[in-house]
Amino acid sequence: MQSSIVEKLVVVLDILAKAPGKLTYSEIVAASGFNKSSTHRILSILMGQALVEFSERDKSYTVGPKLFSWARAAWQKTDLEQIEGQDLIDLGNATGMNVAVAVLSDYSATFIRTRIIKPYKLAVKLGGQSDLHCTAVGKLFLSHMDKVELDKYLDTAELEKFTENTLTDQKSLLRDIEQIKIKGYATSNREEFWQVVGIAVPIVDYDNRIMASLSLWTPTRFASLEALESEAPLLLETAAKISARFGSMV
Repeated sequence: MQSSIVEKLVVVLDILAKAPGKLTYSEIVAASGFNKSSTHRILSILMGQALVEFSERDKSYTVGPKLFSWARAAWQKTDLEQIEGQDLIDLGNATGMNVAVAVLSDYSATFIRTRIIKPYKLAVKLGGQSDLHCTAVGKLFLSHMDKVELDKYLDTAELEKFTENTLTDQKSLLRDIEQIKIKGYATSNREEFWQVVGIAVPIVDYDNRIMASLSLWTPTRFASLEALESEAPLLLETAAKISARFGSMV
């Protein structure tokens, strides 16, 4: 077990993560104590998983984007403890709607807090994930991406059709994203489930970077999208109060 490939992967990642700068192949071999063939194999695996990046310019290695993504997610989970359960309880009681908090995880929205008043059996549960193009929380995250990040998403996303209202072409989705930027909140009008509507607003930090989304949603038998949108001022006010705990001055 001491020589398992997993342990070797961890050793190399640890070396690169703790190095003050980039390392050459020879430096990694020396620091790890592994032979050259093992080191080459380990680096190939890590690069294939975007955990390590190789620079052709100076023939050096450094930690990759996925490792940074994991680190940000870990920090975010700790920070998001500042979103109190009482926030969701108060918002649910005031609106009579379901409340959810979601974070961006790769190209999915992951739900980390929920307050369910009006259940819907098909809706995503705590810890579940939804696509970005068909949910209010997902489209909100898309609206906060820079052009490079958004283009990368659009290059890989399938934009799967879930209902007659799902936006499945890039032009329609981009128009919706522009409206979200203008309004300050996102909506989903029966786009993931035909019987569900939702609205989402951002929770941001001191640098106005989105940390999470705060949303209201309900089965349509209880309320329409228009009724949900009437709660936008209260939803935005609650998100601003939470954002203040992250240092937001907006």
